[in-house]
Amino acid sequence: MLKYDNKNWFSFIFRHGSKHVEGMWWSMLFMALMTTLLIFLNEKTEVLHFEISASFHTVIGLVLGLLLVFRTNSAYDRWWEGRKQLGALVNTCRNLAIKVKTYSQQRKPELSHDTLHLIYAFAYSMKEHLREKDFSSVLPEVPKHYIETFEKLDHKPNFILSRIAENLKNLFEEGVISGEQLMVLEKECNALINILGACERIRHTPIPMAYALHLKRVLLIYSLTLPFGFVGQLHWLAIPVVLIVFYTMLGIELIGEEIEDPFGLDDNDLPVDELCDKIKANILEIEKS
Repeated sequence: MLKYDNKNWFSFIFRHGSKHVEGMWWSMLFMALMTTLLIFLNEKTEVLHFEISASFHTVIGLVLGLLLVFRTNSAYDRWWEGRKQLGALVNTCRNLAIKVKTYSQQRKPELSHDTLHLIYAFAYSMKEHLREKDFSSVLPEVPKHYIETFEKLDHKPNFILSRIAENLKNLFEEGVISGEQLMVLEKECNALINILGACERIRHTPIPMAYALHLKRVLLIYSLTLPFGFVGQLHWLAIPVVLIVFYTMLGIELIGEEIEDPFGLDDNDLPVDELCDKIKANILEIEKS
């Protein structure tokens, strides 16, 4: 996730925005070449004269604007919901770690240490579960005696949570924690399960294909016909005008594409790696305190 200061306008508006800019430059280059070719044909030939009524793009632009607004709002809702769930993850891991340490470290330090280790291992396994499922970077965070089983299972965050639940059950059966304390700890575990489920919902439920397909088709029609509405009237000035309008419309769609899956590695995605590192640092500090 990019960090920025938007108070300095001149340095801010000219900075690199995100990865989608690279694809946008190629699209804008194509539009510039297409507009230049149409202007050349319009100026140098008497047969080919291009002109579309402004009302055509006005009508389509109104519909396209509504589609893009809905697209952007939907994508941002997913991004912000993801951020709230990650914030809840940080707080729940802290709460669970504090309670486990307070309830059990004096009487069962080994089991307490193992459970605390599993709590931040859950955060790292959830991170990769929501991405490309490359868990090689997660293995150092998992207690060594769990690694063999961890590598075999498909849903690795569930495995981590089940081991935490098993440790809590053992603490209760050995009389280290009371029934009331067990219920408090189980409440925190349930919160972790709910956070995982909410993030999976965001990750695996994209915007409906029919809507996304229709939006892209309308945007393509609007963009390809845009030069025809300006060439006849503006001539060579049509090039910057077309590029400005095209940049505005395409940029909104590309931003929506980038942020609708907020757990990835794009520039504007959520800082999942930083939050996992923060959880680990907090839990290690809690254990030592």
